[in-house]
Amino acid sequence: MTGPIFEFRPPSQAERPYTVSEINDGIALILESANPLVWVEGEVSNWRVSSNGHCYFRLKDAESQIPAVLWRNVAEKLAFEPEDGLSVSAIASIRVYRKAGYYQLDIHRMEPRGKGALSLAFEQLKKRLEQEGLFDPAHKRPLPPSIQRLGVVTSKQGAAIRDIVRVVASRAPQTDIVLVDVPVQGEGAAQKIAAAIRWLDAWGRADCIIAGRGGGSAEDLWAWNEEIVARAMYECETAIISAVGHETDFTIADFTADVRAATPSAAAEIAAPDRAESRRYFDSCVSRFSGAAQRYFAAVNERFDSCVSSRSLKMALQLFLERQQELDDQAAALSRRVSESVKTAVLRFSTAASRLHAFSPLAVLSRGYSVVSAGDGKPVRSSEELAPGQDVSMRFHKGSATAKVETVSPSPVDRSH
Repeated sequence: MTGPIFEFRPPSQAERPYTVSEINDGIALILESANPLVWVEGEVSNWRVSSNGHCYFRLKDAESQIPAVLWRNVAEKLAFEPEDGLSVSAIASIRVYRKAGYYQLDIHRMEPRGKGALSLAFEQLKKRLEQEGLFDPAHKRPLPPSIQRLGVVTSKQGAAIRDIVRVVASRAPQTDIVLVDVPVQGEGAAQKIAAAIRWLDAWGRADCIIAGRGGGSAEDLWAWNEEIVARAMYECETAIISAVGHETDFTIADFTADVRAATPSAAAEIAAPDRAESRRYFDSCVSRFSGAAQRYFAAVNERFDSCVSSRSLKMALQLFLERQQELDDQAAALSRRVSESVKTAVLRFSTAASRLHAFSPLAVLSRGYSVVSAGDGKPVRSSEELAPGQDVSMRFHKGSATAKVETVSPSPVDRSH
């Protein structure tokens, strides 16, 4: 059996040849009108994202491949990150790219095969953030021992805030609760949750933050799997507790927060210790401290008594007393020597004063003598210093007087020489 026989027949003068664009347009009309939408499965290959956000790749199987494009408005809605080797299912339309002359698939919706898009997105983000160190236990902050003000990021209409208020009121009613009301699911919820966490942290008056919500489907909890929420928790300087969903629910927020609580009620129990339990713990601490203090001082007293009664200490005390007595004896001897020295000095001083007084002019005057002074105040030593009619002053032992010289007698001649 032979194949079809093609006979080439040159066109007549009346026939016009087709242009390349006309052929591509015809092919496009046939392909794009026959199957407006197709459901296709394949493996992603040659994944590439352009600068304007459009994604170009190929879908392939074991025998062939088809070019495909994911426009930016569709790519932004994907919950996961496509990559080479990932098997996907897609809804697409067949379109001819006229400029290059080939057909391609315009993807309108795409999901991973064998695993849900949300599950894959969760695993991809968890792996990437873990590699960056956002889950590192060394970065997690301990909760403060005492919480006076508790910050809560959740919806004011949800059951989570009611559970938190109920638990805190029963366990630690003195604790203040500051609620930042945010949507906990839906479009834009992740951005508002992250903003609320950052605001409470910047406010700086909350001792601890609880961020969470009650249970729900994977779609309902997805806001707590967003990267923006994880980074807000990681950068938060205030200790933060994640309380999302039920005990079996795990979110990216649970791995990033300092503490993960199974439920909002459990988070409140962690943040607000029970009063009775705290009282018992305090009483236990007081009892242990009192016992330790008693034992310590008893041991100190025992050591003191032992030291006081020891022979070495008694000998030291005896030596001290003997040295004290010797010091007292030396002080008394020194006092006696000083007293004797003072008496001797006083006696010598009195003798010298008596001798000096004997030569004093006042002492001579007391024996009946007087001192005559001329007008200039100089004592008169000889009658030759005077002249008749001259005024003189006379000083006696007691008092003085003035006189006028009437006659002057010369001094007798001393013949002893």
